[in-house]
Amino acid sequence: MELLKAMAADDYEQVIVMQNSATGLRGFIVIHDTNRGPAFGGVRIRAYANESEALEDGLRLARAMTYKAALAELPCGGGKAVIMEHAEMDRDEVFEAFGAVVESLRGRFFTARDVGIRDEDLAAIGRATSHVAIEPSAALGDVSEHTALGVWKGMRACLESAGIARPRVAVQGVGSVGMHLARILNREGAELILADADAGRAAGAAKELGARVSSPEEILFAECDVVSPCALGGVIHSEIVPRLRARIVCGCANNILATPEEGDALANRGILYAPDYLVNAGGLIRGVEFFLQGRSESRGSISKIYQRMKRVMELARERGISTARAADELAEQRWKRPAERPKKFRELPWSAPAWRKPAEPETGRLAQAGRFFRPPREQLIKQ
Repeated sequence: MELLKAMAADDYEQVIVMQNSATGLRGFIVIHDTNRGPAFGGVRIRAYANESEALEDGLRLARAMTYKAALAELPCGGGKAVIMEHAEMDRDEVFEAFGAVVESLRGRFFTARDVGIRDEDLAAIGRATSHVAIEPSAALGDVSEHTALGVWKGMRACLESAGIARPRVAVQGVGSVGMHLARILNREGAELILADADAGRAAGAAKELGARVSSPEEILFAECDVVSPCALGGVIHSEIVPRLRARIVCGCANNILATPEEGDALANRGILYAPDYLVNAGGLIRGVEFFLQGRSESRGSISKIYQRMKRVMELARERGISTARAADELAEQRWKRPAERPKKFRELPWSAPAWRKPAEPETGRLAQAGRFFRPPREQLIKQ
């Protein structure tokens, strides 16, 4: 990969390479855009095959976070951190070292739980920085549950559009978010088919919810109304699309589509796709409103995902384009600057000085510490 060329193609701002021999820390922090405010993005840890795979994952996910934040109308941009898991690392010290790197950015990047992260990892990060969402937290609530709620709101908009009252939903992945979604769907009267890489977890979820079990590979081809990928991304690719039997694709996973072209292919087959960064924004909404704005409740804001999904479907019909491209257009209207006023580093928030106390009760961890992010310039967030 030619890194600078890849960054220029999508106007990335910063890639930070992390390497610490003493702890075994290896990874990247990617900051895609801070036009609207500081970059928010989770940290994930995986046994990546090599550093190129890790970097590509970070670049893709950071960009998606910018689109997610913009479409959710949040005063922040997108970033991501990826850590390479390997046998020689000291896990606790790796995450504390990572926290020190985050702290050095002075609030330009705020991180939270993502794939592979445990409670003790977040605690280790929190020893070195305040710019991390520490869970579990009674005041914050369960971020996974907030994410699942948003996916349900977007799925409901799709089901109503398709005229489906009692859907059969195939959920691929019943980890923290996928399980919350399955429980919501069960309460709403949906018939469930479940799959997970952990067969025991799938069996336990099926027993609790009265669902059928499938394999993670075959569930994508189940005869159902909705396929809901809730594990890793990239599962909908060119070989999968022709074999899908569902009418709707709507899940919790990030980057469900392997490439943007899969969105067009789904539309050509008459399959309604709920853009993942639109519907799975509930966790981000909760995190930003709690830590950045000090809000005690976010369910009302998350419920707006339903209206946003309706708007994306409407725009797709008006323009004759896929819902994936319609969502991208709406997001880009909010975060991209016009060509005549390109982004300059001197205009971006390179730190997070105190600016004002939020109007809502000060319940967030940063609010309690008296540390607040600077709001984005008004002209950059006008709709």
